[in-house]
Amino acid sequence: MSGGRVHRSLGERLCGGLVFASWVAREHRGYHEYRKEFERTQFLSCEALQSLQQERLQRLVRHAAERCPFYRERFAAAGIDTNGAWSREAWQRLPLLTKRDIQDHGEAMQAREFPENARVRNQTGGSTGSPLQFYVDRRRLASRMASTHRHNAWTGLQPGDWLAQLWGARLDQLPAGGAWNWMRRHLLYRTLDLNTSSIGEGDWETYIALLRRYRPRFLVSYARSAVELAEYLQEHKITDIGFQSIITTAEVLMPAQRALIEQVLGGKVFNRYGCREVSVIASECSEHSGMHVNAEALLVEIVPSPELPAPWGKVVVTDLLNESMPLIRYEIGDVARWAENTCACGRGLPMLAEVEGRTTDFLHLPDGRAVSGPALTLVIADLSNVRQVQFVQREREEVILRVVPGRGYDAGARQELQRRLDLYLKGAARLTIEEVDAIPTEVSGKYRFVKSELDPAGRGKAAGGEA
Repeated sequence: MSGGRVHRSLGERLCGGLVFASWVAREHRGYHEYRKEFERTQFLSCEALQSLQQERLQRLVRHAAERCPFYRERFAAAGIDTNGAWSREAWQRLPLLTKRDIQDHGEAMQAREFPENARVRNQTGGSTGSPLQFYVDRRRLASRMASTHRHNAWTGLQPGDWLAQLWGARLDQLPAGGAWNWMRRHLLYRTLDLNTSSIGEGDWETYIALLRRYRPRFLVSYARSAVELAEYLQEHKITDIGFQSIITTAEVLMPAQRALIEQVLGGKVFNRYGCREVSVIASECSEHSGMHVNAEALLVEIVPSPELPAPWGKVVVTDLLNESMPLIRYEIGDVARWAENTCACGRGLPMLAEVEGRTTDFLHLPDGRAVSGPALTLVIADLSNVRQVQFVQREREEVILRVVPGRGYDAGARQELQRRLDLYLKGAARLTIEEVDAIPTEVSGKYRFVKSELDPAGRGKAAGGEA
């Protein structure tokens, strides 16, 4: 299928223009207002966007200082005058907010005298065994939806269009059964939930039947799940499944994976970055030259770290529009770098060049170097006899490479893997190659290039490290 503009059916236009519009006017007040704002502000100049961010940031800081005991103490310790002007240096003295902070001080982070019916409790899936609970304003939910739909529109996806979702997070899936749930699925959300947390041959057959029945023009998927769908279609010579656009998210997308998805599924891939705590952070537009940051709602920082090679840094986000439980300088746990180019689309939104994955998606070697696991997979991307790989690190002195062999994999391929990766490890750590039948996904359904069991400083095994 082409990634260009496609005529929408009467059903799509009615569900989007009537059913959805009426529903959000009642249940998500502020949605239409934010949608109009985001359509306009995306084309502001960089200077105008920074001014808007600064205005919203100052308002948020004053609110947090007045209503949230946790932040009142933090601001005072960092020397931030919440009633006046404060410098960039003072802002950078403010400690990064960690997941542990939220777990330990969540109650003190909540705004006092904030109406209970004006906020909603949410949580992360807890794939590492530690779910994170937080609160989101109801009005913030409206702005989150509006910004998501702004980014969706860049792919051609509009409310009312059927959407297939290859997803593993049960928190995002609609309940099955019942007349109300049927109406929500078929008239409002128009979403086919295809669970990828555990999937076998029979599941793929069921999913293909559903895709043939509903013929959605859009797909939202974990990057690896989209690859697995493409591989299944290719292996079984199925050629009647395709999409106008494919939105990949939640995992690092490699160039070879993008090429395969587009070749088999027929549409253009739009990479996206986000998290449950703040929703969409950045997305590609039709130029595919980087990911535009959702700057009107989020202040994104890339903070350098001694353990990361420049220009990479830790992703730090401040949600400018959530007042019930502000997240200020929140360290998500990902690594990224800014794009150096401007986008031909004309949008003034800042751009991320790449998101390299979790901070744990780096190999930490005894000589002090940090080597990106996803980047290492580029070294072996042209080896057709290697189906899938995963790096596992339990000690700084050893890197384990799990390999799912492809057709033609032999001792020569093993030696070639060793030779290529030795160029990066440079003798600082030994490489152990293990051939396996399959590489399992996480509980969430996500696939990780690197599974690190080192402690955060990379000094050895972490207590309770993921297996």
